[in-house]
Amino acid sequence: MINVSRVVTSPMLSQTVQVQRTGKGSWVDGVYTPGEEEVLSFKGIVTQASSRDMEQVPEGDRQKGTIRVLSTVPLYITGEAGSNLSDIVVYKGERYKVQSVTHDGDYGFYRAICTRLAKEVG
Repeated sequence: MINVSRVVTSPMLSQTVQVQRTGKGSWVDGVYTPGEEEVLSFKGIVTQASSRDMEQVPEGDRQKGTIRVLSTVPLYITGEAGSNLSDIVVYKGERYKVQSVTHDGDYGFYRAICTRLAKEVG
């Protein structure tokens, strides 16, 4: 297989991707306390998700806006890698929740489908 991770991080094709990741939280007396949040910044490719991409996400909602992120850094959905919450991708001032991740390990990158979150009021 051809490792295309250099293409995914190429300065000509990639842009800076910022990810908000919340560590594993805990329940105390029925109240959930999220873990500490860390912000990751790396190079990757962000494009609009296609209808083919959306077929991979059963809860996908095309009305909200969806992006596809290609990166060499793993992204996580709820319950993976010790987190109770999905990663949040911040792109062009919008926040997107990671809905689905495919590890294309033979090719050296991860493919994530992310759905735009409603803007916070206040």
